[in-house]
This record gives sequence, structure tokens and C-alpha cells, in this order.
Amino acid sequence: MCNIPDRTRLALVAVHEKQERRAKEGQLWIVEQAWKEAEEIAAILDDLLLPAGGDAFFDLHGSDE
Repeated sequence: MCNIPDRTRLALVAVHEKQERRAKEGQLWIVEQAWKEAEEIAAILDDLLLPAGGDAFFDLHGSDE
């Protein structure tokens, strides 16, 4: 075992955990951006693939969501 004092060892663990948390938050931001882009693309595709008047139909009858 290392001869590192307990306080120093605890400080190193805390720094490492802080770096891990920041890395996870950064990864989460990437996932959130990808999700937002996918929703935007899906909305565009919905508009392209629905027949004319499709929006009016869903406004009148609702959707399954």
C-alpha cells in the first residue's frame, strides 16, 4: 500500500470523482443534442410524408400519444 496520508488520498478521490462527473455531464449534453436533432428531423419527415390536410385530421381527431 502507498504511504499517502489519508487526507491526500481522500482529496485525490474527490478530484477524480469531480472529473468523472464532468465527463458524464459532457456525454449527457452530447446525447441531449443528438436527441434534439433527431426530433427535428422526425418533425420534418412527418411533414414530408403526411398527405395534405394530415395536420388538420390530427387536430380534429387527436393522435395515439
